[in-house]
Amino acid sequence: MFRGIHLLSMDAKGRIKIPTRHLGQVTKICSGQMVMSIHPDDPCLVLYPLKDWQQLELKIGELPSLNIHTKKLSRKLIGHAIDCELDKIGRILIPSSHKNYANLNNKVILSGQGKSFEIWDERAWKDQIEKIERLSNQTEVPQEISKLSL
Repeated sequence: MFRGIHLLSMDAKGRIKIPTRHLGQVTKICSGQMVMSIHPDDPCLVLYPLKDWQQLELKIGELPSLNIHTKKLSRKLIGHAIDCELDKIGRILIPSSHKNYANLNNKVILSGQGKSFEIWDERAWKDQIEKIERLSNQTEVPQEISKLSL
């Protein structure tokens, strides 16, 4: 499971280094072969180990193809997916089209999301966290979360 938030620097070529904390795990579970795409709802990118991405693609393929939400998900998530591989020192290249979508500057946040990562511009990440705080204060906590014991 990928956990934690990491502030990373993106180099001039658009590469970020996977933190040492996760590098061994990424190498072990997918030999550095990953898939990057745009997030279908948020201004960030998603990064999956190849095996987990393939499972996600299968699940999306089982959804009703004529449903507008399925089309949106498929066209954004699968349509923008690119295969990527870690280089010898654990970096991954972010294509300019993906950098533009997420408005990435030289400081990015790599956020572990369990089976995947999200890649955010540092400022957009802070704005998103503040937005979520405001919105969560305006809505009732779902029963499933209320039942969760920490």
